[in-house]
Amino acid sequence: MSAALRPRWPALLALLPALLLSACDATDTATPAEPDAGSPQPGRPTGAAPGGDGNTDLRPLNDQAGATALGNQRQAWRDALDALLDAPDPDSLAGARTAWADLYAAFNDHYLSLAAVACQRGVPERLERLDDWPFYPAYVDALPAWPDSGIVNDPALELTAANLRRQQGATGEGEVALGFQPLRLLVAGVAEAPRRAADFRAGRQEAAVPSSTVEQDAAVQVDAPARRRAYLRLADEQLQADLDALGDDAAGDPDSLRCALGTLDRRLTQLDRQRGATDPQAGLYLSPRSIELIDASQPEAALSQLADDDNAALREALEARWPGFTDALEQARESGDWTPLRGWLHPASHGVQPAAAVRG
Repeated sequence: MSAALRPRWPALLALLPALLLSACDATDTATPAEPDAGSPQPGRPTGAAPGGDGNTDLRPLNDQAGATALGNQRQAWRDALDALLDAPDPDSLAGARTAWADLYAAFNDHYLSLAAVACQRGVPERLERLDDWPFYPAYVDALPAWPDSGIVNDPALELTAANLRRQQGATGEGEVALGFQPLRLLVAGVAEAPRRAADFRAGRQEAAVPSSTVEQDAAVQVDAPARRRAYLRLADEQLQADLDALGDDAAGDPDSLRCALGTLDRRLTQLDRQRGATDPQAGLYLSPRSIELIDASQPEAALSQLADDDNAALREALEARWPGFTDALEQARESGDWTPLRGWLHPASHGVQPAAAVRG
C-alpha cells in the first residue's frame, strides 16, 4: 500500500484538516467517468439518439421478484440494525451480519435492473457508491496492525452525512467510506479481528490526536463504540437513499439496458482482478464473503432476467440495434459463462476489455 493512499493511522492524522478543507470544494458525489474515447459509449451507439429505435411498446426490464426481495431485505436489515444498536449482544450482532448478507445477496440478484435505472436517470454515482470496491479497510476502522486507524478512531473528523460523502474517494482509490463494504466491515470486522458486541457498547478508548491540535504527546479520549454506532446509522441512511434513487420501474429502453450490461461487465471484470485481494492488511481489499455472494448471483441472475418472456421486446430491440445479442445471450446461458456477452459488448477487442475501461 503506497504512503499516499494508506488509511488513517496516527502518523497521518495530521493531514486530515487539510484534506477536509480541500474536500469542501468538491461535490458530494463522484463525477461519472468519461467514456473511453476509443469505443462507443455504452448504451449510446455511434450516430444514434436515445430512444431512436421508435418502439413505443417496450416495457420496463422485468424483475419484479428481485425488486420485492430487495425491498423485503432492506426492511429486515434495518430491523436488525436497530436491534443491534438498541441492545448490542452476540445475538443482535449475529443477526445484523446475517441481515447484511441477505441484503447484499438481494442487491446482487437485482443488480442489472438497478444499473439500467442508473443509466437511464444519469446517476451512475449512486450505483457506484452503493458497492465501491476494492477498498482500504483501515480507512474505515481499526485493524490489528493499525489499532488507532480509520474514520471511527479519528477525533478530527466530525461524523456527519456530508463528511462521510466527502471522505468517499477523498484523495484516491480505495478510500471508500460508504456503501455495502464499509457496513459489512463495521458489523463483521475481519478474520483476524472479528467484531464483538462490546465494540458497540458505551466505553472509551485512547487514540492519538494530531500534534497541530494539542501539545506534542498529548492524547484525547475517543469513544470508538459511540462513533461506530453513529457511523453505522449514517452509512445506512446513505445506502437507503441511494437505493431509493434507483427504485421504481426499471428502464425500458435498449440504450439503458445496453449501458447496464456494460456496467455489469466492468464489475465482473473487476471482480476477476480482485479475487486475490482478501488480506485486509495487505492493501486494497474485498472480503471473501462479498466475493462469495457476488458469485452466487452474477452473472446467472442477469442472464435469467434477460431471457424472461416478459423481456422479449427488449431483447428484440437490442438485437435490432446491435446484431448478435440474441446469439450471445443464448451461448452465455448454455455455457453459464459471461464471455459471449462480453464479446458482443466489445467486438473490436474480442470480448477483452481494455484496462483503461475498468475502474480499479
